[in-house]
Amino acid sequence: MAQNAAAATSVRVVTYNILAQVYAKSAWFPWTPRALMKSKARRANVQKKLLALDADLMALQELDGYEPSEENDARWKSWLREHGYESRYVQRTKKSNAKKDGSCVAWRASTFALEDSRNLEYNDIGYDLYGRDDANDETNENEARRRYLRDCVGNLTLLRRIKDGALVVFASTHLYWDPECADVKLAQAKMLIAECVKFRDEALIRAEGRPVHVIIGGDFNSDPQSDVYGAMNAAFTSVSNGREPQFTNVTPSFTACIDYVFLSSGVRVVAVDEQPARDTLGEGLPNTEYPSDHLPVAAKIEFD
Repeated sequence: MAQNAAAATSVRVVTYNILAQVYAKSAWFPWTPRALMKSKARRANVQKKLLALDADLMALQELDGYEPSEENDARWKSWLREHGYESRYVQRTKKSNAKKDGSCVAWRASTFALEDSRNLEYNDIGYDLYGRDDANDETNENEARRRYLRDCVGNLTLLRRIKDGALVVFASTHLYWDPECADVKLAQAKMLIAECVKFRDEALIRAEGRPVHVIIGGDFNSDPQSDVYGAMNAAFTSVSNGREPQFTNVTPSFTACIDYVFLSSGVRVVAVDEQPARDTLGEGLPNTEYPSDHLPVAAKIEFD
């Protein structure tokens, strides 16, 4: 009976950078067979992988085609709904370029319901520091501001578990990639932490004495030795509790752990899915089994 009760209260959470189709160019992934990079084939493989993960909560990054358009007919919103998920999407801002991907939060509709939501635009860091004047002069101040205008976003939701009313702030985010901009990434991480804490504290008012949990999934573009990881893991706790896998991003030129799920206190880790051995992945990802250059991070958790 105890095991059945535990299974009934556990939640599977996944974070996964699925590789936006706009970035899935054979020229950038020459080790991957061209047929696997074609949009319909790769999208089918991503969807197959998501269904196999069987998550209750999914934080997805580099998702494009959330709603159908002339450029992309992926229809992620309707596909998720067809498979029992409601979702929310935040596309990247377009200050520096015409970005077409974004971060998605999806939840099993039979398990969770949406209570509230927030968008994070990390460009606001630059605006807060140096103002919003869009003059095109080359002053040092404008150069410094442009350093922070990377069009990265966060997608924050407040979800209510239907069976018991438990509240959870669930977030998906994708921080800037460039290793030369470690300070920019750290500023983004600090903004994410502050906004998740603020959202949680505001939700506590409606929680009627119950705790409000926080779960953050994302591509942080930062390894476990980075200041970003240190800041995140100090404010919350990685599902791997400091014993991170050797890699979550696998290519011939870059293989490292940069994707994480972070939890607030009051969320217990029951189990974390193991990552495949490096020698089973060939030259690099994507491949037939893993349709992105990233691997998903998946865990089973419980709320206190």
